[in-house]
Amino acid sequence: MYITLYRTIDMELKNGHHSYLELIIACTIFGSSGIFLKHIHGMEVSSIIFYRLLFGFSLLVVYLLVMKRYDVFRLDKKKWYMLLIGVFNVITAYSYFRSIGYIGLSTAVLLLYTAPVYVTLLSPLFLREKITMRGLMSLSLSLLGIMLVVTPVGGLFGGGTNLLPGVLFGLMSGLSYSGTIMTVSYLKTDYSGMSQLFWSALISLLILLPFGSRVPGEVLELNLPVLIMFGIVTTAFASLLYLNSAAKIPAQTVSVLALLEPVSGIILGSIFLHEPIFIKTMQGCVLIIMGALIMVWDTRTMPIYGMKDPFVSFQAAMRLRILSIPRIISMWLSGKY
Repeated sequence: MYITLYRTIDMELKNGHHSYLELIIACTIFGSSGIFLKHIHGMEVSSIIFYRLLFGFSLLVVYLLVMKRYDVFRLDKKKWYMLLIGVFNVITAYSYFRSIGYIGLSTAVLLLYTAPVYVTLLSPLFLREKITMRGLMSLSLSLLGIMLVVTPVGGLFGGGTNLLPGVLFGLMSGLSYSGTIMTVSYLKTDYSGMSQLFWSALISLLILLPFGSRVPGEVLELNLPVLIMFGIVTTAFASLLYLNSAAKIPAQTVSVLALLEPVSGIILGSIFLHEPIFIKTMQGCVLIIMGALIMVWDTRTMPIYGMKDPFVSFQAAMRLRILSIPRIISMWLSGKY
């Protein structure tokens, strides 16, 4: 097994494929939004989102023109669903950023990643899929994780005036993010990921245009360097890294590595924003991520995330007792999954 593992890694390096590293970097950058937000002053959240998108979108357009990706600019059928993605993205970003402002990056990013739970609950309505026992298990773990995340500061009603609205905004961000996941899944056969990124960003910009024009010139000038970096790094650079790597990596691997975002958010929040890490927060983090991983293993929800095969049958995993993290990682790297 170790010889196979060595050969796999060696072949990956020799071929110059750095897709896994690109994906890890992208997910880590996605988790850094709270750091940029803390360095922006005197601006409403909606205005921050507008300028973040504006600078990121500008770089994206330049990239597409240089790479001659003109096919991205073409709209075909199901145009209105592109509008829906743009709306979902605005709601997700606004709720997520407001949640960060109330309860901090580490807790807000965990609530954002309750999205797979909502996908489980809403897929029977919109994708005509049944709720499975695995889905209920995922829901239970994630809800327990949410309760652990909010209890270190006194629970929903005992943690001060900021906690309840922060948790509600965080849950709303997860709900709208699940809407994005399902809509993207519906459009994946008609539009590439790059095309969806371009049009959703453009639509989001048009929605937020009134808020961008309301920022006083002196306030915008003060925050301009951070806004430019915020947009270029998180909207353009990280998204391009993510799409480029996701096109070369199995979808199930992408789904798991994407869970690095909440982990990196907690770590970055502690390092750069000096946010305390409670033991219960980490326990809640583990439960929420476990809930998401259970959905990755679910054969019925795999098409939503663009997956062809699961890592391993969940029933077989339980029966054979192979749900060991070191064993899963080593088997995945050696090509046995």
